[in-house]
Amino acid sequence: MGRTVPSPGLEPGLLVEVPERHPPGRDVRIEAHVRIEAVAVGPRDAIPAAELALVIAVDVAASRRAAAVAALAEAVGALPDGISYTVLDGEASRCYPLHGRWAVADTDDRRRAAFSVGRIAAAPAVRRPAGYARWLAGARELFADSALPVRHLVLITDGSGRGEDGDDYREDSALRTELARCGGEFTADVLAVGESWDPAPLIAVAERLHGDAAYAPDAFAPAIAAAVGRLRRIRSPALALTVTVRPAVREVTLTETAPRQQRLDPAGDGDDPRRLEFLTRQWKPETRDYLLSLRVDAGNDPLGVPLQLATVTVGDLTEPVVIRWLPAGAAAATADHSGGADRSVHAMNASTEIRTALRRAYDALDRERHGEAEKQFGRAVRLAAGIGATWVPAEVRNVAEIVDEREGRVRIGPTVDRGTVRRGRLSIASAHRVEPPEGPAGPTARCPGCEHPAGHAARFCIACGRRL
Repeated sequence: MGRTVPSPGLEPGLLVEVPERHPPGRDVRIEAHVRIEAVAVGPRDAIPAAELALVIAVDVAASRRAAAVAALAEAVGALPDGISYTVLDGEASRCYPLHGRWAVADTDDRRRAAFSVGRIAAAPAVRRPAGYARWLAGARELFADSALPVRHLVLITDGSGRGEDGDDYREDSALRTELARCGGEFTADVLAVGESWDPAPLIAVAERLHGDAAYAPDAFAPAIAAAVGRLRRIRSPALALTVTVRPAVREVTLTETAPRQQRLDPAGDGDDPRRLEFLTRQWKPETRDYLLSLRVDAGNDPLGVPLQLATVTVGDLTEPVVIRWLPAGAAAATADHSGGADRSVHAMNASTEIRTALRRAYDALDRERHGEAEKQFGRAVRLAAGIGATWVPAEVRNVAEIVDEREGRVRIGPTVDRGTVRRGRLSIASAHRVEPPEGPAGPTARCPGCEHPAGHAARFCIACGRRL
């Protein structure tokens, strides 16, 4: 989907922090904080609308059709000149344009569109709907005909289109299969209206397709306008983050922790199993944080010397992951646990645990299992107190009373509004930043033997093994 290198309007900076001292073993987990800070360069504040392809899919019951028509007419009437777009309705059939696959917004087209969306069909009431996978497949087919660099779906749903398999994101579900096909083809936002939708599949769609899942009123036109505005701030549809590892590294995982929490999958198999490329999407001028986890066999490594386990590369920037193996007692005695790397990794792990606990708490509360919900909310509040995540107590107070923040004790009343619970599930999947300590990105060097990039702290070339 678009370019996988920095665009002329975006310049990334790279920082890699890792606790340096670790006890060795045959299966050691090493965690590093990776921060990418993308800075805008050039005079443009927004990309031309002509570089955007937008699919608006409306999945609502007949009782919401009138409100959806009004909101949709307002939304298409506000689209910027030059944007390519399509409106889907009913069972992912095309509502507009009347002829051809794509409309291009201008004064006359917006007038025709505002009138034509009055024919939008609601979700079928007499038979079971096709499910969210059908909407994704319809969008994927449309985007296959578009060469535009930014391709995005906005799905507005009240839950009417949920299919027979429940869209529950099982290993063999139609939704999971279709999301795998759509990954890299386009991105997607989900706007949930009403209160009858299940948060789980909507969050799965947004996370897998690198978008947002949010609650919206029946008058959802401003939310579509905000999505278009955000898309126009994108300077690079995709950036590749490449991790190259030593043979002793057995497993590599990369998780974005801020502004969203999502685990990234490597793009394709590649020719070199030691070189993994992770594609990140929709870059505007911003900062993102990632947790890089390596499983390492340190059984044959020397003690007490700097060892480069991996390099992280974005564009022309490369930074190393350098550690020292020391006996357990020495590593504990010499490690500075108040240092930036330790503090960063601790905060990122705590952030992941907090969001996991909140998801479990809301899920339990939605099923009226108040005891389990209190336990998970309490865990989230206690962890948040340790890293100063002030958004967590504010989130929990929407549905529970915090009795003791430090000990993680909360109390849930006998009745809780189900709509508030489900909106809470969506809110924790959106941006709640964790701010690890700031630190400057180091300069980049190259191996004098093979010219492979290496960070300023590298002692050995990861490609040819030469001492630097």
